[in-house]
Amino acid sequence: MLVQDPSKGNDVDSIFNQARQMGAVEGPIDNLLPSSSSRSFTGTGRLLSGETVPSAPQQPETVIHNIVFWSNGFTVNDGPLRRLDDPENAAFLESIRKSECPKELEPADRRSSVHVNLIRRDEKCPEPEKHHVPFQGVGRTLGNSSTPAMAAPETASASVDSAPTPSAGLVVDETMPSTSIQLRLADGTRIIGRFNHHHTIRDIRAFVDASRPGVSRTYQLQMMGFPPKVLTELDQTIEQAGLINSVVMQKF
Repeated sequence: MLVQDPSKGNDVDSIFNQARQMGAVEGPIDNLLPSSSSRSFTGTGRLLSGETVPSAPQQPETVIHNIVFWSNGFTVNDGPLRRLDDPENAAFLESIRKSECPKELEPADRRSSVHVNLIRRDEKCPEPEKHHVPFQGVGRTLGNSSTPAMAAPETASASVDSAPTPSAGLVVDETMPSTSIQLRLADGTRIIGRFNHHHTIRDIRAFVDASRPGVSRTYQLQMMGFPPKVLTELDQTIEQAGLINSVVMQKF
């Protein structure tokens, strides 16, 4: 684990200090990515006799996670802003204090090594970029209530950051643990869905389908990571799949 720019503050100071005490290494931002020069050659060799010698199995690539601490919370990779005082984040932050990889960031391939970078920023987390959505719909001209006006053509920006209406049957129980999941759709749209921990991957698909009616449903959902985790168990809950506060991508 590498920590970078731990300036003075309140809770964040404690997190950085405890991480260092447990073995985290402080370094410049240039060291946040492992050197590519250390990669070894892999392939098939041949003996002088002409016999083929199989190479040693290739080691899985290092999984890299960047955790940025802002003045108003923290983000994991490109995920949504998370609060330091949110009880749902307590276990995650406790792992960071111990210089351990949080459970939700553990790779699907247990042989992979995990490199967690802790980055400190004194400013607030930037707001997501807002895209102007042109008016669409049917209007009526003055003096003739039966004549519809021409609707503005739909553009790609019309769907960016637009929150869809949840599908029928998907109800978020405010008394139960809930989480926000960032959904990156195949058309480039990013939307935030709110779910209870007991909701399933099937519910996430229904949420995506409700946001894009008429679009082909022959797609996969993948949890962002290195490598991405394909979400095929439709009845697996969000908690079981490790999707709490995660980023999920739609792939055709």
